Amino acid sequence: MRTGVFLRWAAHPLTAGGTALLLLNDHVFKPAWPGLVTGKLSDVAGLVVAPPLLGLLLGLFLAARVAAVAAVLVTGAGFAVVKLGAAGAVSAVWSVVNGPSVVLADPTDLVALPALGLSWWAWRRAAAAPPVPDGLAARWRVVVVLPFAALAITATSAPVDTTQAVESVRGDGSQVVIEAAGRLYGSASGVDGWKFLSAAPASSGASRQPQVQACAPEAAAHCYRVHGDGVSDSGDRRGGRLFGVDETTDGGRTWRTAWEVPAARWEFVQRQHPFPAGVLRLSKLASTEVLVRAVPGGHEVFVANGVEGLAVRGAAGDWRRVPVVDAGTGLDIRPVPFTGFGRVIGDAVSTAGLLALLALLIGTTVAATRVRTRLGRGLTAAAPIALFLFLAVPISGAVAFFGENAAMSTTLWSVTTSCLVAIGTALVVTQPRLRRPRTPAIVAAAVLTGLAFVAPALGWTVGYPQEHAPTVVLGVIIAAACLPVVVAAGWWTGARDPDVLVEPPWPPVPRP
Repeated sequence: MRTGVFLRWAAHPLTAGGTALLLLNDHVFKPAWPGLVTGKLSDVAGLVVAPPLLGLLLGLFLAARVAAVAAVLVTGAGFAVVKLGAAGAVSAVWSVVNGPSVVLADPTDLVALPALGLSWWAWRRAAAAPPVPDGLAARWRVVVVLPFAALAITATSAPVDTTQAVESVRGDGSQVVIEAAGRLYGSASGVDGWKFLSAAPASSGASRQPQVQACAPEAAAHCYRVHGDGVSDSGDRRGGRLFGVDETTDGGRTWRTAWEVPAARWEFVQRQHPFPAGVLRLSKLASTEVLVRAVPGGHEVFVANGVEGLAVRGAAGDWRRVPVVDAGTGLDIRPVPFTGFGRVIGDAVSTAGLLALLALLIGTTVAATRVRTRLGRGLTAAAPIALFLFLAVPISGAVAFFGENAAMSTTLWSVTTSCLVAIGTALVVTQPRLRRPRTPAIVAAAVLTGLAFVAPALGWTVGYPQEHAPTVVLGVIIAAACLPVVVAAGWWTGARDPDVLVEPPWPPVPRP
């Protein structure tokens, strides 16, 4: 068997040991003892395990020794590229294959590259060994080691969320103190002028219970409580009403909403806060802690709003969202707007592009069918756009994988969609079987269909409608209404021009 030597390489005791070390280190040692040693162990073990697996693939096409050398060199080059800056794209792809994962860019990890020498030594031993015998034990060693080696390579550690967010808010004498990004910051006003105080104690998050309810110093019956009390990342149980504060003036007998981010705009706000590997962190998208302090003329309320910064109630009773910024440490947490024309509708734009390509196919097919009816040929004019539509789906999927950390970026998907529709347009306009001066009618109808679908989503970005769900239904209805236009454009494109003499479908029979 051509790949037999690579199976021996993958089942070599050194490779098997590297596999076991990689699995244990990523999922047992790292969580228990995070640090420099466990961080580098994964790199060393991965560089031992990866070349045999890559060699199995390359060995199908190359000579054994060439494939082994290529496997080692490609593994080393890929490792260096990732650690020097391409980790984000790799994390996105791995998260699609394996669920939420993270690959970190760290040039210091290049110290693990000599581990490739260990992998090459295992190859030399495997190449010099006799072929794998037919014994049951040898076969089981290969069967067991290979799946675990593949699992160890793909099952990376869970992503570490470094998204900046206001985790807590508390009073400290004359200043308001917040915890954000693992540090404590203070401000006399609680609105601006934030200054770094110290690193947050490692045990503060576990030992300190968040203050989800607080009362006014001058009136014990006047209290506030946050909407995000007890929220977890397992699900949104309040229908998007996570940013908000309730208020009571009768000691808790009745509560009313004092301030909140409208539930109808929750999804628009949430889409503007992308998280690593696309993993939604509801605990950072909620009001989690409240502080009430006395000031001349009444009291002020400060609410920790995670990635949205702070919500503040002034002494006069007015509420506002405020950013938390400290240029000295790079802290920059800002609330996002409730409306913004064309923002974060990448999903609608990508769907509109696929609908436009589908409309191109329908219009081209109608035109080609009419040509075939008249001339006995022409239906093949629709084949190129049909093939391209088939390929556009995985192309869009690849863009989604690599652009996952961009959330639903309108810009990313606008560029992608424009390129796809432009290629589809070229395939239609250059068809020799169709009347080229008329093919722009099909293109115009197809583009109209795509724009019709995305129009309600554009309205949603400016608040009409407030909810997102109706935009999808409305977009489908309007796009479907454009179908007769697409069919009419195709019919007209395939029609015979009365001023042009068209050859019959077969040569006339000469008369004797």
